[in-house]
Amino acid sequence: MGRAGRGSTRTTTTELGRRLKVVAQVLPVATVACWAITIVVPVLDSGEPDSLRIRVTSLGYSPIDMNDLDEAYLLLWAVVLIVAVTAWLLEASRWWSVAAIVLGTVLSLRLLQMIVDPPYLVWEGQTSSGTPTGGMEVAYPALGFGLWVLGSLCFIAAGVCGLIADAQRTRDRRLRIKRRMRRPHGTEA
Repeated sequence: MGRAGRGSTRTTTTELGRRLKVVAQVLPVATVACWAITIVVPVLDSGEPDSLRIRVTSLGYSPIDMNDLDEAYLLLWAVVLIVAVTAWLLEASRWWSVAAIVLGTVLSLRLLQMIVDPPYLVWEGQTSSGTPTGGMEVAYPALGFGLWVLGSLCFIAAGVCGLIADAQRTRDRRLRIKRRMRRPHGTEA
């Protein structure tokens, strides 16, 4: 294989690294979009419009009461936004990529915890004639559940793309250094 063949391979790997870096920067924006939708589309929902209804969104219980905001959900929102913004500021560096993979995993584990221990509501009472009444509502995965999963997977994929892009940059840098070291220096030139 001649010089032209090696040069085109290098260009291809460099281009692949650039594309993966862009993908790593864009995927967190997709996560923010998924999470923004889950503000109004419930992640968990009991689905009973006639009785007490339990709806959980990415900001906590719905309808959202500003007096009872859930700090855990606000913290998750803050971290999601910070990691999405820093993807552009840090150009999807190696450390950012590891943080994105960790965040995607944490979001997935939080969702798993919500499924294993879903919110529920039990009530008892009686009618005016003395007949006992009562019921139980349990929140099950709803449409927002899929969006949460998609957002988590976008962060994990962004982190993997960022790590591969960083590995490509490192590999290209090493190849450039090796080529420069092979050139004759001083009197040999």
